[in-house]
Amino acid sequence: MRKQHSLACTLLVISFCSSLAGAAERREVAPFQEFGEPQNAQHREAVEDLLDAFKTTWAAQDVAAHIALFADDAEWINAYARMFRGRAELEVFLRDRLFPAFDSRVSQQEIRNATLVSVRYLGSDAAVLHLYTDGARGESAIPGQALRRTHLHLVFAKSGEHWKIAHTAIMDARS
Repeated sequence: MRKQHSLACTLLVISFCSSLAGAAERREVAPFQEFGEPQNAQHREAVEDLLDAFKTTWAAQDVAAHIALFADDAEWINAYARMFRGRAELEVFLRDRLFPAFDSRVSQQEIRNATLVSVRYLGSDAAVLHLYTDGARGESAIPGQALRRTHLHLVFAKSGEHWKIAHTAIMDARS
């Protein structure tokens, strides 16, 4: 009986994992939704302004201006699971590796294609933003898709009077 139960569990896991193998196909993205409410109009405006600055500095590949948007102890994880903690580490990566590896038109395309999926306000001093974009920064893992779809999760946090990016997680489909 125990072996049958173990076999049944194993088959269930294999079946579940097999269904995930098809997870690389491109799925429809839910329409924009706002969760929670900003404390006030200034809160909403600060979040929108930081997102606009993020897009502008990314599209321009302006490392100094982009890094200035981040908290000193920010964490950043990209789609290849490279992890950086702190502005200094992230600055070196962006300046020496990521931006030089791609023509600025790639970053500009990503920002043109960026779509906001959701904003989740967390109290008066934090917000989580989910965006996705289709761009040419690496090959798509989806057969038949020319552009790679990437999702970004940005955690914005208020520190004193300023809003900064406290955490970034970037992900895409991998086969």
